[in-house]
Amino acid sequence: MSRPLNRAANSAAKHLHGEWRIILCAAIFGAVCALYIAVSFQPPAFTSNLAIFGVVVLLVSIRRAWRSLPAQLLMVAILALTLSSLRVQLVSAPKLTQERFVSIEGIVEAFDRRPDRAPRLDVVPLRLDEQTAGLPSRIRLIVRTRAPEELERGTRISLKAILTPPSPPVVPGGYDFGRADFFQGIGAEGYAASTITVLGDDVLAESALTRTTERLRDHISNELMRLLPGQSGAVAVALTVGDRHFIGEETAAAIRDAGLAHLLAISGLHMGLITAAAFFVIEYLVAAFPSVALRVRPKKVAAVVAWVIAICYLLLSGMGIATVRAFIMISVALLAVLFDRRVMSLRSIALAVFAVLVIWPEAVLRVSFQMSFAATAALVAVYEVLSRRGLTTRGDAGLIRRFLRFLFFMGFTSLVAQVAIAPFALYHFQTLSLIGIIANIVVVPIMSAAIMPLALISIILMPLGLHEWPVWALGVGLDQVIQLAHYFAAFPYAVYRAGAPGELYLIVASMVFAALLLIRQRIASIILLSGYIALLCLPFGPVADVMVDNQGRVIARADQASGRLLIIGGRRDSYRDENWRRYWGLAQEPAAGVLHRHCDASACRTGLGGERYVTVLKSMSALRQACAAGDIVVGPRRWHRYCAGSGVYLYEESFERFGVAAVYYSEGEDEAMTFRWSKPQGKRPWH
Repeated sequence: MSRPLNRAANSAAKHLHGEWRIILCAAIFGAVCALYIAVSFQPPAFTSNLAIFGVVVLLVSIRRAWRSLPAQLLMVAILALTLSSLRVQLVSAPKLTQERFVSIEGIVEAFDRRPDRAPRLDVVPLRLDEQTAGLPSRIRLIVRTRAPEELERGTRISLKAILTPPSPPVVPGGYDFGRADFFQGIGAEGYAASTITVLGDDVLAESALTRTTERLRDHISNELMRLLPGQSGAVAVALTVGDRHFIGEETAAAIRDAGLAHLLAISGLHMGLITAAAFFVIEYLVAAFPSVALRVRPKKVAAVVAWVIAICYLLLSGMGIATVRAFIMISVALLAVLFDRRVMSLRSIALAVFAVLVIWPEAVLRVSFQMSFAATAALVAVYEVLSRRGLTTRGDAGLIRRFLRFLFFMGFTSLVAQVAIAPFALYHFQTLSLIGIIANIVVVPIMSAAIMPLALISIILMPLGLHEWPVWALGVGLDQVIQLAHYFAAFPYAVYRAGAPGELYLIVASMVFAALLLIRQRIASIILLSGYIALLCLPFGPVADVMVDNQGRVIARADQASGRLLIIGGRRDSYRDENWRRYWGLAQEPAAGVLHRHCDASACRTGLGGERYVTVLKSMSALRQACAAGDIVVGPRRWHRYCAGSGVYLYEESFERFGVAAVYYSEGEDEAMTFRWSKPQGKRPWH
């Protein structure tokens, strides 16, 4: 029986990628990390997972089953469980459970002065009122009071603040701030309620390298903003040190809608351009001296120097997940140059997946991880096929044909990347740039030929005080990039907007994408690719008809006819409004309309259109009528027993515990209402 099975396995392997084992192991590792963090129940703790992993390794060693695929996948899965549980255990810290007004004394970890929003302050607390033990690791505050000019990293301060637990999602299945804050060590959020008093300087609990790097990053960003005070300086800071808080909402929206958002995140493009520029310059300089070039290979010297420059750029960038992923891939590529191996392959991407998730298992649920790896893996896989068929060779064509070839491959690269990230962009942002291919053809050559080399030259010359002219030229180039972003974003139908898909959509998209990377059989690949593209056009399932927040004080619905958000209560153009617009597939531009609300001594009744209303009770006199009319009724829990009729009764006490209430109407003769709460419920540390 073993020979037929082996023949069948070998026949199946012919239709798979040559490195399918490590690709499959990386996919299983990521899937298990995502499952461990996403489930609502409490999985086994680190010690239990470590014991299971040890037993499995021992059994596999005894039976000598190292080369068996099931044994490999089992060990990878248990290793993912073990590392994920260890990560949760390491970052666990106290967090706030209810709203408090407190006096805070602590050390500033970060202070972001944002151009069109209130500054944001991260504080490492030393004291909350009289409490000095059991404090959150970090507190994040919005500062609407006066902030001292000398406020910077390492400053010891005191202030009064209104603190709340980390924010829940504002739509069901939306971005989970509580989970993200947990892994960042943020145990409370809030607002500064007094002026900030500077008590002096202090030292954060960090290494000397971290302190030096942070000071250098602050110096570079301050110098760039001094020489380029507008949005070009803000984008320059984002490209060099990875700090994007200087970028205004209008600029960020234009760049995002033009399909150029990847330019703002230090990732493979920026790391690749910086490293490639350093590599070719060093290789040329070494080769220019025959006495040196005859003794050492210029390419290998250039690889070592380029790797050192990549490390420096990694430290300056703040070591975000996309940057770490790019650095790992660059390191693998340069290592391949040193050992005369193939520079880029799906193996290097799989190794980068392992490296990132071993350190940050929660990264698998972040949009930056999903989109950056999807785009890079798709490009490598496609160009592997083209290279194998000889379609990427340059030939001896003339200058015009080479230029046209360059434009074609630039557009083709943008198309592949856009298709690869499309389902993930729709899931997380409910938008997809349709103009992005053309915009990238125009803008990426400017980034490659001018922007990134000027950024590198500016940083190198900054210690010598010779950076003003390169920075000025950098600003001119970035002004053009920003203008082009606004130009492309203004095109009609530049952005495709859709309603919010569910978690099943993301799971299916991820599985189909992994299958596309693994399978090399033409018919199967065409079917899978067609299904992957079809995901962009499928209906995403039901979305809520009405959102109710803050004990019924904020109510909203979508008017699809006018493409506007209709809302009453709360502060306009808030983060909540922005997310509700995205959830319903509405543009951010049109000003929100106002729902009609009538209030008297017994209740406030908000019209939703037709015969639908939300009634917020003030006294029991309006209770029976509202419930009998089939309204959405918001009132105290103790009055619920008196609500008779087809109305849906929401406890006003539940909003603080469960978040936003999303109400769904079922169409038909017997119209009924159901609802979901936005805040995830479970037994995890961030729930």
